[in-house]
Amino acid sequence: MPHSENLLFPDEQVLREGSTVMFCCIFPTETHNTDMSFNNTSYKVINISTQVKAIRVENIKATNGYGVNFYIGDSDDAAVNYVTFPPEKPQDFRCETKDMRNVSCSWKIRRDPNLNEEQRRKYTLLISDSRAVSWNPKSNSTACSFEVVPQQIHYNITLLVTNSLGRESETDIFNIKDRVFPVPVLLDVAAGVLDSVVVLQLNGSFKGLLLSCQLEIEPRVPIEELDKNGSDSVQNYTFRLQNLKPSTQYYTKGRCAVQGNNWGQWTEQKPLVTIDLWRRIRDDPNRTVTLVWKSVSSNSSHIKAYEVCVSNRNPQRSVCMYVTQKQTEVPLDLHMCNISVRAIIQSGLSIPSHITISPAYTDIPKEKRIWGNAKEFQLTWMRDSVATCDYVVEWCMLGIASPCNLQWRKVPVNQTSLNLDADFKAGVQYTFTIYSCSAEGHRPCEKRIGYVEEQEPMRYPTLDTNPNITWSSVNLKWSFNEEDPSHTGFITGYEITVQEDSEAGSDKRALKRSFKQFVDDPHSKSFTVSGLEEDQLYTFHLAACTSAGCGPETTGTFRTRKNCEPNHHIHTNRNQPVLFYNASEKIYSLRIEDCKWCDVEILPPTVAEKTWLASAEDPSCSFIGPKVTLPSFLTPSYHPTTILTNFTYMSSVQQDVPSELLETPKTEATRQESEISGFSSDYVTSVAT
Repeated sequence: MPHSENLLFPDEQVLREGSTVMFCCIFPTETHNTDMSFNNTSYKVINISTQVKAIRVENIKATNGYGVNFYIGDSDDAAVNYVTFPPEKPQDFRCETKDMRNVSCSWKIRRDPNLNEEQRRKYTLLISDSRAVSWNPKSNSTACSFEVVPQQIHYNITLLVTNSLGRESETDIFNIKDRVFPVPVLLDVAAGVLDSVVVLQLNGSFKGLLLSCQLEIEPRVPIEELDKNGSDSVQNYTFRLQNLKPSTQYYTKGRCAVQGNNWGQWTEQKPLVTIDLWRRIRDDPNRTVTLVWKSVSSNSSHIKAYEVCVSNRNPQRSVCMYVTQKQTEVPLDLHMCNISVRAIIQSGLSIPSHITISPAYTDIPKEKRIWGNAKEFQLTWMRDSVATCDYVVEWCMLGIASPCNLQWRKVPVNQTSLNLDADFKAGVQYTFTIYSCSAEGHRPCEKRIGYVEEQEPMRYPTLDTNPNITWSSVNLKWSFNEEDPSHTGFITGYEITVQEDSEAGSDKRALKRSFKQFVDDPHSKSFTVSGLEEDQLYTFHLAACTSAGCGPETTGTFRTRKNCEPNHHIHTNRNQPVLFYNASEKIYSLRIEDCKWCDVEILPPTVAEKTWLASAEDPSCSFIGPKVTLPSFLTPSYHPTTILTNFTYMSSVQQDVPSELLETPKTEATRQESEISGFSSDYVTSVAT
């Protein structure tokens, strides 16, 4: 017939695998084209006529779903064909039901079909005494289903498989009550501390059937089994698991059966989700709760999001939100509220975890110190008589560092101790708050602070540069925050190292002398170092200490004063006041400006003092008396021509002097200074008017 284009045959055909096929082309005019290919392979051209040419392909192979091309030379002309094989007889064809609402039939095949779309196989279920169910799967599935025929008990099901090359079939005859194998549609877990509740949920039309369900737990615990009469609605099989270990992850699965039949399939090891919920409340500037939780699941990738619901009692209202993170912040008022969190998973929603937020409280427990053992803390607390739920131990994993990285551990209500091992760091102070739970929520009842391992301090005290100094002591003062939680250990006190500085060119010892003093009270911020030499330069090193040792030192250098301090007492003798001074080991010539005049108190002399100062019979006493004018502010009630006389007195033995000898012997006033060698001495100042 007339044509103006190349015509290729066969085209868009399904060819049988293994056959020999002639592919030909009819040209519109006589042509000498000698290049014809199939599946990218050139074949010898067979001349049929001046306008018809062909190639012969033997034992053609099955193709993929896209078929195979037959084309002419370099032109764009091509024909697409498909090579497949006839259907095979289905293997192990069997029908059963999980819920008595739908029957699912399955089979096995030896070889997967290779074609798609319009060329794929077609499946038909022929139900005796009922209807035919056609099914065209979009993939190479080997199962299909149909609805249970009401009131029909016996079934004769034929599976028919066809394609363009042939057909095959298989039949299954059964009583539907013998083919009921229930499978739970939901498995939920609500985990406690030492127990858990696991719920298997069935949804089907099991009325008139006696059902049994089993629960298996790993790590291994005995299998539990529950029996129930079937119904036409949702059924829950609730298992209460007890005597479990705290802080342990368990895996569970369940299965059910109609009594007399084999067990149905175990539930999948899908996420067994438990929400471990906790909170942190902040009252400033506004009352806010930060909810945090941990989701325990065998496969967290099944969790899509979390549903958070807040229910207020006054006024009564409830708000729910969806979050993808494992924490969220919720504003609060001062009243009690209930909060629930549950996971959204592929099979639905997990059992919610609840927490009650108590009204605002003001009681803050006092801190008590604890010490760890380099790896863990041993926490103990007093039993709270109002606790009805559990205890919660809360801490920040980074100590006081930011962010807090809030951690918590729940403890049964009958337990008041906890060994806590959570990768604690040495030199970090941790604060543990113990909460007790009741119907009104969690309230803090005790608080502990401690280190698993203390280290030497990292900071030094600040030393006051203006201490109180005498001729024999220095009163050091300093500032230091011993309660700062950033310290690497508890501050136990302070160490003071005193070093005597030698001075070149002086007549003092060239060797340095040093000693240590300890302040055992960490709250004390002053200490008097006594027993020092007069007019001597000393360097003081001050460091804070913990049980692990002392930290860096702060240093100060100070000089003691000369020994000219008065004893601040003026004694009177026959209306003649006498001012006493402490004497040095050596007698120095002093100017009046070297001595302080302060806090002067005038007291009447005692008989012993009169005797000690005025004995004319004492051969060891000698007085030397330069005269100066006494400052007027010291003698407001005396004559303005007051005279100050300095006496030097030496004594090797203190003698008993008769009380009547009260006059100062003037004849002894010129005793030579050489007579005092080897005697102890005091320095005395007498005031006369």
